Amino acid sequence: MFYVLYIFRFYQIRTALRTPPKVPSKIEITLQKSQDYAEKQLNRKKKGDDNEIPAHVINDWAVSRTFQILYRSEDIAINDVILYRFHTLVNSAHLEDEISKLEIQLMVELWFSEEQNGTGAVLAKAECASQRQLNLHINPTKGLHHHVPLLFDYFHLCCVELTVHGTLIAIHQPFLSVPKQPKTAWSSRNPELSTIETVYFGDRQISSDPEKCLPINLHAAWQMHHRICNLLLSAYESLQSTFEYYLSDICGSHSKLEHIDCHQKLQKIMDSIRLIDNEEDLIQNGTRDITQLCAANVILWTQFLETVTLDQGIIFHLAKEHHSIRVKRLAEGFFMHEYPKNECLSCYEPSYHGHSDLAAMVRSSMYLQMLPPLDLECLELDGDLLSKNLVGC
Repeated sequence: MFYVLYIFRFYQIRTALRTPPKVPSKIEITLQKSQDYAEKQLNRKKKGDDNEIPAHVINDWAVSRTFQILYRSEDIAINDVILYRFHTLVNSAHLEDEISKLEIQLMVELWFSEEQNGTGAVLAKAECASQRQLNLHINPTKGLHHHVPLLFDYFHLCCVELTVHGTLIAIHQPFLSVPKQPKTAWSSRNPELSTIETVYFGDRQISSDPEKCLPINLHAAWQMHHRICNLLLSAYESLQSTFEYYLSDICGSHSKLEHIDCHQKLQKIMDSIRLIDNEEDLIQNGTRDITQLCAANVILWTQFLETVTLDQGIIFHLAKEHHSIRVKRLAEGFFMHEYPKNECLSCYEPSYHGHSDLAAMVRSSMYLQMLPPLDLECLELDGDLLSKNLVGC
């Protein structure tokens, strides 16, 4: 939904994923047509509306359909679905920690144009009116499911509602080429040698002879295999439980998922891999297990998106949940400041003279210092410790 209370012509929303420059990454953007896309296109043709530009991609920015705002308060349902696939290099010894600490940002910009002479002129004369930055704190074992109202500057007085879903779907050998070896690569040496063999057994030749395979090397490979499979299955289990909850309690759907016991599946995988007594067979079976788990995650993720995308019941649930989490994290923060008796009896108004002292005390408090960030946060709206706006409205 898009709310605007100002008079302008054509608007569009642009979004892009950003990471720190030192993090090697690749981002793929796909625009998914919503279910009512064909119907809307037909209605626009009947009305003779040729100025509305459909959603498209400009460089690494996803651009929503361009729509016109009339001379009154108006709600616009954009309903554009943008899929981002984010690839990055991580250290195999610290998979979960490094994925959790990735500084992923979703940039959201509001663009407008007053030009009316054709779609080309609208795009050429479009200007960025305002922008917001969302920090995505994605836990690889839990995923990310939030719905937020994002208010732009008060001059335009408009708000766009965003629903964000994210999950880990695959772990595979690196294919990104970087000029220098980053700290987040799979291997500690040449990135060209960062294969699954080096992850499991280091930079040496593997053997198919059981007599040449040391038990300590096999045990280290088992631990690495357990770490990777456990992470993939944890992501699957979290997405599965979220999907089942949406289907049963929110969507009211009679369809059911084929429930998979991820703990039992992990135990079965590890029991099978521990029976292997040579390194070549372990690599083959390990690659097969990881490929199958990644494929299962992709299939479940596709089914999840087909069901929950633009579902109004799920959007309402996520919006209510996000608001509750945002308020609850500050609900138990109580601060007290003592004043001497002579100051209380004198003409001293602490609301004017003591604000800076109270603000400094709140900022330095253990409670606020240890307050975890929201999974989906906008510091300009939620409040920043470095500014006077400690708590967003």
